[in-house]
Amino acid sequence: MGRGLRLSPGKEALTVLDFVGQAHQKYSFEERFKVLLGRTRKTVVQEIKAGFINVPKGCSIQLEKQAEKYILENIKSAINNKRNILIKLQDHLERNNELNAFDFYKNYHVKPQDVYGKRYTLTGLAVENNLIKGYSLDKDKERLMALALGRLSFANSRRWLEFLLRILPVIKESQGSYSIKLEKKEKTMLTMFYYTLWGKGLEELSIKFSCLEEAIAWAIDDKLLYQELLALLNYQFEKIYFLDKPLLSLDQETPLDLYCAYTLDQILVALGKYSEERSSSFREGVLYLPEKNLDVFFVTLNKSEKDYSPSTMYKDYSINEELFHWQSQSRTTIESPTGQRYINQKPNKTNVLLFVREYKKEAGLTAPYTCLGLVDYVNHYGSAPINIVWKVREKMPGFVLQKTAKV
Repeated sequence: MGRGLRLSPGKEALTVLDFVGQAHQKYSFEERFKVLLGRTRKTVVQEIKAGFINVPKGCSIQLEKQAEKYILENIKSAINNKRNILIKLQDHLERNNELNAFDFYKNYHVKPQDVYGKRYTLTGLAVENNLIKGYSLDKDKERLMALALGRLSFANSRRWLEFLLRILPVIKESQGSYSIKLEKKEKTMLTMFYYTLWGKGLEELSIKFSCLEEAIAWAIDDKLLYQELLALLNYQFEKIYFLDKPLLSLDQETPLDLYCAYTLDQILVALGKYSEERSSSFREGVLYLPEKNLDVFFVTLNKSEKDYSPSTMYKDYSINEELFHWQSQSRTTIESPTGQRYINQKPNKTNVLLFVREYKKEAGLTAPYTCLGLVDYVNHYGSAPINIVWKVREKMPGFVLQKTAKV
C-alpha cells in the first residue's frame, strides 16, 4: 500500500482489495473508523448508517450490507457501557491479580471519561461486583473521587501533573502533620487540585478541615482510590502529545500553560478569583479582574439552544492561526465602559486572556477550557453586541485550530 500510494503523473487512484476473514471478537472496528472520520459530532454508528458523509474530501467508504451488519454488531458489543467495562475489568484483574488503572486504560480501549462520566470509579466497580474481595470502600469518598477523577481525566498540563505526582505522596504520608513548605505558585497549584476534589472553599464544606492539605488527605485516604488517582495522573501525563508553554507574560506566579485544558474552578483559582476559604459566584462568559488589569473570556464554540438563551448564542471562531473572531455579550455597546475597555485595549495596556472549548459537555462531563493565551485588539464592528477580531500572541497549533475554526 505504501508503494501504491506514491504520487506519480497520470495516477489518479489506488484500488486496494483487502480480503479479510472474521475479525477477532475483541477487534474494535469503531476505533479504526474514528481515525478515518476526523472531526465529527456524529457517532461511528450514525456515520455508517448515513453512508460516511464526514470522510475527508475526495474519499468515500462503501460497505456491503452483510459487512455493515457485522460491523454494527461488533460496535454494539464493544461500546463501553457498564457491562462491557466490567467484562474488561474482570479480564484485567485475572491477568494482573490487582487493579492498575494505567494499564487498564492503555490496553483495553477504555477512555477514563467512559468510566468517570458515568459517576463511578474502577475501584468502586471492582469492589461492588466482587472482583476485589473483602475490601471495605467508603462510599462518600468514592463518590467524591469519581467526580474529581472525571475532571482530572482532561488534565494535560505537564507542569501541574508533575507537581501533583510529587506532592500527593508527601500529603499522603504526612499522617496529620501538614507543615509542607510550598512556594506561592505551588500553593496555587495545590489549591487548584483541592477545588478539583471538593468544588468549594474550606469554609463552605460541611466537614471542617484546618487546611487544604488535611482536606486532601481525607479525600485520598482510601488505598485503592489513591492508587487509581495516581495511575490516572500518570496516564494523562504519558498521553500528552503537544508542547505547552507557560503564560509568562501574564504573571510569573500564575500556573497556567498555553494549549492546556482546565476546568472553570481551576482557572478561577489560578487567577486568584477563588481563595482557599471561599469560592465566589461566577456564571458569565466574561470576567474582569481590575486588580490584574485583565479581562478573561470563556468561549463555548458550539452552543446548544437547550443550554443557552438566544442572547448568548455568540459567533466565536478562529479566522486563521493568528486571528480569532469574538462577539461580546448582547448588551455591551461601544459607548459602555466595558466596550471602551475592549476596543482601547492596546493604548490602555490592559490584558485579555482567552479560553475556549468546543462543547459544554463531553462524555457526560462538563468540558474544560483550552487556554489560548493573551490576545490583542485588531478591529471591531457593530454594537450590542460588538464583534471584535483579536490576535493571539502565540500562533495556534494545528490541533487547536482544527477545533476552533468555523466550519
